[in-house]
Amino acid sequence: MATIRFHDALRQAAQALERLDLPPEPAVRLVRDLYGRLRFAVDCAQDDYPLQAREQLLAAQLALGAYATNNEVLFRDSFSYPEKFFTQQNWLRTMVPMGCDEDGEPLPDVPVWLLDRMVTGHDWLQPSHTQGKHPHRLVFFGLKGGVGRSTALCMVAWGLARQGKRVLLVDFDLESPGLSGLILPAGRVAEFGVMDWLVEDAVGQGDGVLPGLVSASPLGETTQGAVRVAAAMGAQESDYLAKLARAYADVPSEQGPQRLGVRLRRMVEALEAREQPDVVLIDSRAGLHDLAAAAITSLADTALLFATDSEQTWQGYRQLFSHWQRRVDVVRDVRERLAFVRALTPKSNRESGVKRFQRKAYELFAETLYDAIPPGDVDADVEYFHPAETDEAAPHFPILVDWDERFQEFDPALRPEQGGASDAQVDATFGALIQWVTRRIHADNYRLGEDAP
Repeated sequence: MATIRFHDALRQAAQALERLDLPPEPAVRLVRDLYGRLRFAVDCAQDDYPLQAREQLLAAQLALGAYATNNEVLFRDSFSYPEKFFTQQNWLRTMVPMGCDEDGEPLPDVPVWLLDRMVTGHDWLQPSHTQGKHPHRLVFFGLKGGVGRSTALCMVAWGLARQGKRVLLVDFDLESPGLSGLILPAGRVAEFGVMDWLVEDAVGQGDGVLPGLVSASPLGETTQGAVRVAAAMGAQESDYLAKLARAYADVPSEQGPQRLGVRLRRMVEALEAREQPDVVLIDSRAGLHDLAAAAITSLADTALLFATDSEQTWQGYRQLFSHWQRRVDVVRDVRERLAFVRALTPKSNRESGVKRFQRKAYELFAETLYDAIPPGDVDADVEYFHPAETDEAAPHFPILVDWDERFQEFDPALRPEQGGASDAQVDATFGALIQWVTRRIHADNYRLGEDAP
């Protein structure tokens, strides 16, 4: 038997479901275990399913080689509580790419119902975005560090506070905590951090941490508003690594295990209730991490994706977008909440560089998250989401943050007379981002009936 690799196993299983002569109902589903092994599952009793169809499924399953589980197709008889298995929310309608035919023409994707049992990564594919009224939440995310994401967040916070807004900053970069070091003197750090809430919440004591989780930043003292900070790490922390090793675990509840995304959303909602902010800015963990997944899919009203014009950046975002692309419901939930930030924009050849970045960003979105518009006559009853390349309101259209060496080793808390940046210098570098965020917040408030844009 030929060796089958991970990326081919799901395709072969989906092809079998297309090819085999199986009853249309109940639809056959696929279960992929922690090691990537696959088996078929049918929501009926084994004796109620035709013997020939069972034999075909078993043969197709065993043909997966190392990625076959065993000689059993799953039926309701396989479980003590079949309802719990077949009705759980983790089943996802997944589009499986079939590659190309012998002439190199792309084959249509095959939809399957897939239960993907993963150690991590669930939150990328389980959007649970909070609906209804709450302060606009912006997540600052980047695939790599060193692109000025946290500095930009601080400057946006300052810009919004200058407008009179009460701004709440939350540090989700738990494995590289540093937001408090940027805008909180050591004596201002709160007693507890986000990490404390996660470990205490696991034993039912999260509410007891909340009163000591937020402190005021001097960044807001020269403004009409306020800047409040929930840091990753509390003051006098001495056991951080032991807490970090436990922070991401699912927590039991009456409704079943609560994943990280649900837990973090509960924490943010509780902080919003206490702090009453006008806007919440979340510093996300860099990279394709569960913390970033939870922030973007479960919390963000807007996710600012920081990027530079490097092949590493484009490959990384293509991996993420392609991961979403297989789940149509996820794509539709996420894509309009995204916005690209062109970080560290060089001043040399600026115009041509910005156009090149814009073109690459548009191609990435068009090939992954935007709707494919069929050639010829377009169905008038179908509303396609596919903005033009030059549409400045589109997710792909870059918001520019210019390169300025003064912000590479920058203390946002320093006033100009102490060597800090002046208002004019901040606006020159971050003004476009501050203005974009301001318009976004006003548009969202207007939508919710709270404000006029």
